[in-house]
Amino acid sequence: MPFDFEGSSGTWKVMKTSDNYPQVMQKLGMSAGDPEKLMQIEVWAEVKDLGDNKYSFKSKMMGLEMGNTFKLGEECEETDFAGNKRRVTFTVEGDDLVAVYPNYDGQGLQVRQTRTRTDQNTMRMTHKIDELEGWTEAKKM
Repeated sequence: MPFDFEGSSGTWKVMKTSDNYPQVMQKLGMSAGDPEKLMQIEVWAEVKDLGDNKYSFKSKMMGLEMGNTFKLGEECEETDFAGNKRRVTFTVEGDDLVAVYPNYDGQGLQVRQTRTRTDQNTMRMTHKIDELEGWTEAKKM
């Protein structure tokens, strides 16, 4: 089954993480924080198909909002919840949505994020940063 973009809309809650997820967060420049708090975060997302392999993505989390538009296979600029801008290319590989950041931190850090719908209500996001790899699993509420 190809990646279900519009089925990704809704409210998601992190249910599981890899044991090394705090290290993944730190590598991405975020506070590792309390892993238990991560399990309490709900993320609202709205994904719309704009046609011609172009999509809009809006999201809200902990009072912060972001919105981006991308076309599959073309590099675009993305703005994250903190207002940081970076270049990213989204592609679909098999059933997965893949985002490749060639310079995530402005200092050459290469990041690959893979989103996989394991079933109708479960999404797994894997982060590969150099040799470090970690994941989160979220359930649709």
